[in-house]
Amino acid sequence: MARTTLSQRAEDLRVAADAAEGRIADEVIAAARLALQRAGERSQLSAEHTVVALAGATGTGKSTLFNLLTGADLARTSQQRPTTAFPVAAIAESSDIAAGSAALLDWLGVKERHELDVSARHPEGLVLLDLPDHDSVVTEHRVRADHVTERADLLVWVTNPQKYADAVLHSRYLIPLAGHEDSVVVVLNQLDRLTHEDAAACLADLTRLVQADGLRARILGTSARSGEGMPQLEALIARAVDRREAATARLTADVRHAAAELLAALPGTAPDARALADARRSLVDALEHAAGIPLVVDAVRDSSLRDGFARTGWPPTRWVRALRADPLRTLGLRPPERRREVDAPAESELIRSSLPTASPAVRAQVATATRTYVAAAAAALPGGAQERVNARAVAASAGIVDSVDRAIVRTVKVRSSRWWGVANVMQWLLLAVAIAGGSWLGLLALLDYLRMPTEGLVPTLTVGEFDVPWPTLLLVAGAALGLLLALVSGFAVRAGARRRAARVAGRLRDGIAAVAHNEILDEVDAELTALATAREAARRAAR
Repeated sequence: MARTTLSQRAEDLRVAADAAEGRIADEVIAAARLALQRAGERSQLSAEHTVVALAGATGTGKSTLFNLLTGADLARTSQQRPTTAFPVAAIAESSDIAAGSAALLDWLGVKERHELDVSARHPEGLVLLDLPDHDSVVTEHRVRADHVTERADLLVWVTNPQKYADAVLHSRYLIPLAGHEDSVVVVLNQLDRLTHEDAAACLADLTRLVQADGLRARILGTSARSGEGMPQLEALIARAVDRREAATARLTADVRHAAAELLAALPGTAPDARALADARRSLVDALEHAAGIPLVVDAVRDSSLRDGFARTGWPPTRWVRALRADPLRTLGLRPPERRREVDAPAESELIRSSLPTASPAVRAQVATATRTYVAAAAAALPGGAQERVNARAVAASAGIVDSVDRAIVRTVKVRSSRWWGVANVMQWLLLAVAIAGGSWLGLLALLDYLRMPTEGLVPTLTVGEFDVPWPTLLLVAGAALGLLLALVSGFAVRAGARRRAARVAGRLRDGIAAVAHNEILDEVDAELTALATAREAARRAAR
């Protein structure tokens, strides 16, 4: 698996912080953004320099170690405390990279600077700092020390046999550095004050305490007076400078630590998918009940039957169907004839149906289903997000029935089938044939009544052994075929009405689901998506 770069981790942490903004504690987000800010600032500064900071409490001898490491009395040492008020820098560099150290030290807030000759002890790019005491009685000293310890590439924490178990050292400084093993060295100084056995015991105890802090840092024992451990410390610093990896290791550790803190602040589990799906279905079902979907579907079917019979039925009996009220127009789901041509999506937003208004009990069912859905998602939502989403969802549920009504108005469109027109033309042609035959027979009856001759007015059609008069044939055939066409069309109209009702029912459910999403579900889904994004991005940044 490819190694994750610092830039990739920083981008993942940025995505996680953006997604978690407003959903977890502000201080966690602030810590993540601070880590990103430091990483961005340090990445823009000199990569040829490695900042090694000596930090520690009063009287641990860090300034003496600083002078030994530099080979000169650059840091002031004294029995009077505090001694170091401002950070002191010793820099080993050539003129080619001198500009880089100046900008770097300005960022660290270090004004006092001394030059070192580049050598085996002082590799090029070394920036060695002596910091004020972290437990100084002067607040400004502690602030300056903390400012640098939070930004140094390699932090050498100096303590002594009297102070290595100090609770402040471990709780305030070492425990927050968990995960920074490649960027921290803990030095137990002043071993010359102990016997060999006591020194070994103190080092072992310090190792135990540091590991209990969650920090697997390197631990060295030194003595500024005897020089014990100094070669090892010098070699460790020189190796870090030569590799040019300390800055990246520190920034990586900072980003990983911030990502781990952010991940810990996020809910660790996603909601139960089955419970969430069941709650979603219950909410949509409650909305369908509130909207009166069965009533609308029945109206679509009945209206389709009415329209179909009116267009394809036998013309002499169509008026019976026309006497029945249009179910859709009764519900306000079909505009009057004069408005059909101007019916538009924008206008449908202004039209209310005449469906029965949802009762308070039905609206309460919708509100209950909304709360149930939010509760199903609560396992993956922080407390603040739960309250915010629940308040918005319940408020939205109060007016969602009106939104559903508008969705029904937009959805219900019952149009004529093309074959209705063909059947209508055929019915009128057959009726015309029957009327022609009946008129012809009527004329013949009138002539016979008047005792007038009718020879030549009644042609016949020979069918087998029978001679059928054309007027009779036209009347009987036109009426019979019209009735037969009406019968066949009736079956087709009923089948089409059922299909049309089923399609409208599906579209209505989709429309109601869309309203539910827009008004309620999207709010919850957005929170779940944001938290899932934050969780996954933080997990990538922290690994």
